[in-house]
Amino acid sequence: MSRAGNILRSFMLATFIVGVSYIGLTATGTSETMAFLRRICILLGGNITGGGYIQFFTYFAFFWSLFDILSKLEKIRKEQRAFKYKLLPTDERHVLMPKDLMQIKLKIDEYEKKGNYLLNAVIKKACIKFRTSNSISEIINIINIQTDINKEKSESGQSNIRYLTWAIPSIGFIGTVLGISQALQVANSGDMNKITATLGVAFDTTLVALCLSIIVMWFFHRLQEETDTLHAKIKEYVIEHLVNRIEV
Repeated sequence: MSRAGNILRSFMLATFIVGVSYIGLTATGTSETMAFLRRICILLGGNITGGGYIQFFTYFAFFWSLFDILSKLEKIRKEQRAFKYKLLPTDERHVLMPKDLMQIKLKIDEYEKKGNYLLNAVIKKACIKFRTSNSISEIINIINIQTDINKEKSESGQSNIRYLTWAIPSIGFIGTVLGISQALQVANSGDMNKITATLGVAFDTTLVALCLSIIVMWFFHRLQEETDTLHAKIKEYVIEHLVNRIEV
């Protein structure tokens, strides 16, 4: 899923929620149930001119960050497929000679025609390093360096998500400030309905933003956990099945 696709989907979903809330708000009826439903519609952003646009921006940031997180989780699942190719021997009795490492590199070159994986790149760099240095310590060093580079790239790729997870509650607080400001402006009029409505905007926007923030932060921490686990698994796999089997 591309970045442009995530933005478009987020915009459509935010528009849909606010639109449905607006339609529900304009529905007629006098029962207590209808009054409760109208209150829910206002909470969700149905009163667009009265502050519902704040909820719209909150939904937009929420879905954008969520789709970006899901895209990266899907990418991690694809990276996990590389372990199924069994590029390295898993038999504990198997010993690798220097010439075997070149065969492994050639094998990886063939697999790279199907797709590039982080695991393949780390194994390939380790094999090339052993050919030039013939040193186990140098191989471990290059594995550590490449793993750190991959982790830094992953963290850099999550910068937009970190910004959006920060922006979601911030947008809600902006709505709070605007609502309180409007309430102060109409305070002298003595119109309690207007004062209550504007204060409602202040609290509704914050409530929606905080609830969505809790949800998206759970997914974001799940992404960070999966990312760290992937890089640790790659490092462990290469050390266990390549470095520890080399017969110098």
